[in-house]
Amino acid sequence: MCILKRGLQVFTLAAVTASPAMAQANVPWGVDLLNPQSMGVAWLLLALVALLLGVWHVILRRQLKAQARALSDAQTALAQAYQTSQRALAEHQAMLHNEMVGIARVSDRKHVWVNRALEAMLGYGHGELVGLATRVAYPSEASFQALGEQAYPVMAEGKVFRARTELKRRDGSAVWVELSGAILDASTSESVWLFLDVTERQRAQAVREEAAQRLEKLANRIPGLVYQFLLRPDGSACLPYASDAILQVLRVNPEDVRQDASAVLAQTHPDDAAQFQASIQASARDLTPWQHEYRMVFDDASVRWLYGNSVPERLDDGSVLWHGFITDITERKAADERLRQLSRSVEQAPVSIVITDLQGNILYANPSFTRNTGYTLEEAKGHNPRILKSGLTPPETYTELWDTVSQGGVWQGELHNRRKDGDLFIEHAVIAPVLDAGGKISHYVAVKEDITQRKQADMALQASLREKVALLNEVHHRVKNNLQVITSLLRLEVARSVQPDTHTVLKDMQGRIYAMALLHESLYRSGTFASVELGAYLKQLATQTFRTQSGLGGDVRLVLEMAAINVGMDQAAPCGLLVNELLSNCLKHGFPDRRSGEVVVSLQPTARDGWWKLAVRDTGVGLPPDFEARRAQSLGLQLVSDLARQLGGQLNVGAGPGADFSVVFHLQVFHLPD
Repeated sequence: MCILKRGLQVFTLAAVTASPAMAQANVPWGVDLLNPQSMGVAWLLLALVALLLGVWHVILRRQLKAQARALSDAQTALAQAYQTSQRALAEHQAMLHNEMVGIARVSDRKHVWVNRALEAMLGYGHGELVGLATRVAYPSEASFQALGEQAYPVMAEGKVFRARTELKRRDGSAVWVELSGAILDASTSESVWLFLDVTERQRAQAVREEAAQRLEKLANRIPGLVYQFLLRPDGSACLPYASDAILQVLRVNPEDVRQDASAVLAQTHPDDAAQFQASIQASARDLTPWQHEYRMVFDDASVRWLYGNSVPERLDDGSVLWHGFITDITERKAADERLRQLSRSVEQAPVSIVITDLQGNILYANPSFTRNTGYTLEEAKGHNPRILKSGLTPPETYTELWDTVSQGGVWQGELHNRRKDGDLFIEHAVIAPVLDAGGKISHYVAVKEDITQRKQADMALQASLREKVALLNEVHHRVKNNLQVITSLLRLEVARSVQPDTHTVLKDMQGRIYAMALLHESLYRSGTFASVELGAYLKQLATQTFRTQSGLGGDVRLVLEMAAINVGMDQAAPCGLLVNELLSNCLKHGFPDRRSGEVVVSLQPTARDGWWKLAVRDTGVGLPPDFEARRAQSLGLQLVSDLARQLGGQLNVGAGPGADFSVVFHLQVFHLPD
């Protein structure tokens, strides 16, 4: 169209140019063209047309060449674009079908498309994963659901989800992958996933973690604190690493000292602080191993001994880093102190301590051995203790001694020995075997005390005791005889008395004196003057009192409930008098008109430790209505109340129906020697 337009423009120009000539000739359009003048005009027009066509031809050729060049350039560009697209497509295909990264497009949790790398990663053939649920690649339903619950909320926000997880190959073996997931189309929830096989890396990491855990476990099982101590050039210090034992050894958390250890260092015992700091500075200066014992004072004021052992190294920045351990040696220090105390105790003991071998040869003897025997350790060492034999100890004693200790037993007894200067002395010896770690006898140890003066004092004391026992025996015998004489005199007075009241009073006095006489007789017969068996004494007293006064009533039976207990005379005498008064009172007033029944005398412990109950009760007529008024006028009941208070108790009167009297008191028990 552009060429045609240019031609019309040329033709119009020629026509305009020829119009004046035609006008001058006044030639109409319908004139015969054979006219020479008209022929000139025609030729002119033809020339103009030819010229126009020539120009048009030239223009068309130029435009054709330009179009051809443009077409050629377009073809070249198209070819280049095609090559570029082919390269991009090849790169895209290479990326999708690489052998390193697995790629999958997933819709509704099913594989829509997977590349060869993912198929090879999971052990599937070409195209076998397409259409399968993504669940097939997970070891369990729980792991599959857990990953989905984590991934899809993140991806729904337009973010990329990344995680490391374990997948399951077709043959059931495990493969660890780092996966990334993103949503492709939010409307269809279609997503794309990338999988990078990190199984070897995971295994290497597991090996490293296992090694680290093993080292950490080893550090935490060592009986002490494994640590690193860093001393900076500015003098500040910290513990970059500390095992869990720091909680027990230094009583701080590892995090509390990871940057600053000043709080722990400040707990060094004031008496040890200067030497402790000096030892650290010396180790840092000379790079020599640090080995030091020191004390720490903790917040609860407890003091613990610690022992540190570590090796230093100098770092590039001038700091010094120690690697080592610290152990609590408080028990060891205490054991050492006990050993020192034991050694001092043995050396300073006032008794002889002798250690022998299995043949009885003396290996060690303390200074008391020298003082007691006159033999020095150098003189006695290597000799048998028979160097002390006097010949006064029976041979059977030595036989028993060696039989006992050689069988692992402990022997003790008395040995009559002779000193170096010839003087005789008596030793009380305790000889025992010493066992080694395997439980076998390795040595014998004897602890011997010179009891010569004690034996002499004992003999004098025994002689004195025999004299005193004889004297006490005579006293009790005479008191008993005198009380019996008084009892006999009262019996005579009762026999010749005609007044009933006097007869009753004398009868009561006779019973009370008999109770005291019976106590002295019991002590005299037992041979033990410190105590009496209360149950047996009261039983005998109650029986005798019942026999003496049983004629007052009818068919009355005596029941005794006595527990055995040894008490002193201070409590036995009031108990005897109390039983005598109460039993007599029951027989006098409880069974009038020769009524029958029973009287119970009881001595039993109560639920309260050390407290006993002494009771006398009957099944008689009971107490009269005006008992309380009569009680204040009755000498017997007043005496019973006084005796109860003397025992440290109080007289309790029961409600009936019979009479019931009891006293609860704390018993002073005397244990008889074996």
